[in-house]
This record gives sequence, C-alpha cells and structure tokens, in this order.
Amino acid sequence: MNTATKETWQVILSGVGGQGLMLAGNLLGKAALYEGKKAVMTSAYGVETRGTFTKSDVIISGAEIDFPEVGQADAVIALDVIAYKKYADSLGEESLLIYDDSIDYLPSKAGQAGFPVSKIAKETGNPSASNIAALGILVKLTGIVAEESIRNAIREEFKDKEAAAKQNLAAFEASLTYCK
Repeated sequence: MNTATKETWQVILSGVGGQGLMLAGNLLGKAALYEGKKAVMTSAYGVETRGTFTKSDVIISGAEIDFPEVGQADAVIALDVIAYKKYADSLGEESLLIYDDSIDYLPSKAGQAGFPVSKIAKETGNPSASNIAALGILVKLTGIVAEESIRNAIREEFKDKEAAAKQNLAAFEASLTYCK
C-alpha cells in the first residue's frame, strides 16, 4: 500500500459493542479535521449495547466525500473474532487488516497484521483502551493522520476527564512504541 500519495482513506473499525469503536472512529475523524482534511463517520451496531457486532466507517479525504459509507476498505481494525471473520476474506489485495492477536486461533494472511492490542492496553493500566491502542497501530502503519493530531483529538475528547485523557494517551503512546 503506497500511503504517501493516498488522498482518500476508507477505514472500518469493527468488533463488538462496548469496545469503544465509535469513540475511536470519532477521534480519527477529528484528527483529520485538525489537518484541514474532510472526514465522515457512520456507524452500525446491534440492538444490544454490548456483545453484538458493531462497526464504525471512517472516510478521510483531501477532497469532497460523495458517499458516507466505506465501499472498499483500505484498512480494517478487527477487535473481535466476529469482526475478523466478517472482513478477513473480503478485503482487496492492497487493504490492511489489523487484528488483536490475543485471539490466537486466527490465521494471518498477506495484508493482515496481528498485534497484542489488548495486552498493550492492559499494560498501560486501562484494559478498555484496546480501541486506542489499535488506533495508534493504524496511524503508525499508514500515516493516515499525524500522531499529534490523534493526541489533540484525545485531549479534546477527554478535556474534562484528566485521568481518562492520561490513560488513553498512554495506550496510544504504547502502541506507537510497539510499532517501532
């Protein structure tokens, strides 16, 4: 995937309800806006708030965005086996699939990369920040937005919750360090 010349990114963040995928999508979109890009996010989730399939589609572009849902994903984050199974065999050759490798029975194919997302989050003291750790991995591997733009989005999102901002920033930083 040639990330340097890519003007439009189509990203799917997927898993199950309760994993913070809407938050991660929102942060990614905000980060793009800080850089003067256009961004749109749509989401889909089951009736229950936890445990059913959920996803957040984020499109980032330097140009106008004509349709708000991802057609062909450039990158997918899968934080649960349900999400992995949904996307693993349907992505294009140039697409990147980032999944939590703590789900150790998942095979890895070309264009797929397993990372200890939940372990990274847990080690920072915030086990529920797997979404932020995965977002850091996406940013590091693709350059979709600048790292500082995500940091700013996290600070803004949690401006009234200093402890939550600190924990989420720690998960983001740990994932960047892991990818070095």
